[in-house]
Amino acid sequence: MFCKPTEQDQQSTVNSSCSETSQLEKFPSARHFKWIVTSLLVYFGLRLLCFATTIAPFIPPDEVTHFGMSQIYSKVLLIPENSPETYQYGLVTNIPWLYYWLMGKVYLLNVTGISDLRFLRIFNIPIAFGTVFFAWRTLRLLTNDRLVQLLLIVAMTNTIMFSFLSAAVSYDNLTNLLAAMAVYFLLAFFKERSGSLLAASFVCQLAGGLTKSAFLPLILILNLLLLIHEFKKLYKLPSALKDWFRTSWKSCLGLSLAIILGFALNIQLYGGNYLRYGTLAPELANVFPPEIVLQNRTQARNMIFTMYKDGNVSKEKALQLTGNITNSGDRDNAVDLIMNYEHLLKTGTPAIGPVEYIPIWVRGMMRGIFGIYAHLGMPCGLPKMYLFLSLLLLAGFAFMLRWRPRESGWMPAHLAFISFCYGLFLMYAVNYTTYIEYRLTWLALQGRYIFPVIGPIYVLLCYYLMQLARGRIARLGIFSLVTMIFIFSDFPYFLFYANSAWNTWSPI
Repeated sequence: MFCKPTEQDQQSTVNSSCSETSQLEKFPSARHFKWIVTSLLVYFGLRLLCFATTIAPFIPPDEVTHFGMSQIYSKVLLIPENSPETYQYGLVTNIPWLYYWLMGKVYLLNVTGISDLRFLRIFNIPIAFGTVFFAWRTLRLLTNDRLVQLLLIVAMTNTIMFSFLSAAVSYDNLTNLLAAMAVYFLLAFFKERSGSLLAASFVCQLAGGLTKSAFLPLILILNLLLLIHEFKKLYKLPSALKDWFRTSWKSCLGLSLAIILGFALNIQLYGGNYLRYGTLAPELANVFPPEIVLQNRTQARNMIFTMYKDGNVSKEKALQLTGNITNSGDRDNAVDLIMNYEHLLKTGTPAIGPVEYIPIWVRGMMRGIFGIYAHLGMPCGLPKMYLFLSLLLLAGFAFMLRWRPRESGWMPAHLAFISFCYGLFLMYAVNYTTYIEYRLTWLALQGRYIFPVIGPIYVLLCYYLMQLARGRIARLGIFSLVTMIFIFSDFPYFLFYANSAWNTWSPI
């Protein structure tokens, strides 16, 4: 027999239920947020430290080149000269040099007893934290919702290729940080109207141009957005500059000098390249004869294939020349290029059209973001790829359904403009052009190439996924599901598929 509950028992049950509901409504509180963020960042840092100290040398993409260039730059005060010692790494004088110059100086500080490669890898970890920080700052311009902020930090710190690259010696890390900073400062200027913020964005853009030539399209996109946003206010520019200088002349002077210096260095680099070689970013073949080009692994691969494609050498001679490529991966790629092109000639297979290329590009990018594309591969399988593609499509649907300029302002549109334009440039000006030249869909199709705008993409993704539901319980459900997807697809995924080849450390 069950006893009938008393009025006191019923009231107690109601109070308990209300207390649980109240706790649910408050989650995450400021205290919850602080501890969860701390846990996520500690976990991120420990994973990067694990990658930096255990991954075998030169498995990360092009790390052999980036580390070698850092060593070259450590031997001079400013910029080294092209020489027989540097040919294997490509050009050193006519390239964006900021990352190599910085790593070269850090290289000299290694008195720890650990290997120089590990030391430089560890130094790249704080750069990744900076990228995460400025992506979070960008989200804060859009919303103060703690749940969305937590989801962004989960996504940024649990994307496997971003994590893997962040613990490697790569100029992509500094490129990603400067891109995140440039985007944040520009959008913060739109919101707060501070001249110092706009100047800071210009400084980051110019520094990005000195880090990687692939940063140049982002500079164009950001300034096009600035022109569109400020077009009706251009007549106010002289008075605005005058007011800025009068109210904060010290910061104005420092930022102005940094802009002038950065602009001069970019003109010296890219203007000098264009005047001498007719291109902003020359390759080794534009500067030196073939016998020197053959000493560089990637340039040799491209040159041998081009010679075969243009009919300057036979297939047999081209295959023989690939034996001069010391790197086994690039040597195999050169052979693949030659054999694939011969097959296409025999079968008369036409090139894939620009529209047909879109799904190929999307699949390649998804696999390169949520899998590891390096000198050892850990590709993203179809179930995992479709899972993340579903999240992107859901966020896109929510964007069309929920975007209200009067509520959220034009910030989401600005982020979408930056992401879309950079992705479109990457797809057609880089990847599709490479495909037409070499007729292999996977060549140069790397997920890490989209990382300069990973911040804007993930801000939109997280914000609009959480806009799918209005109820608190439903929002917590979406948050928990997406969090589990990201976390389990990163380090646990790596540990499940990695074998001994990933952590065989040999002296270097």
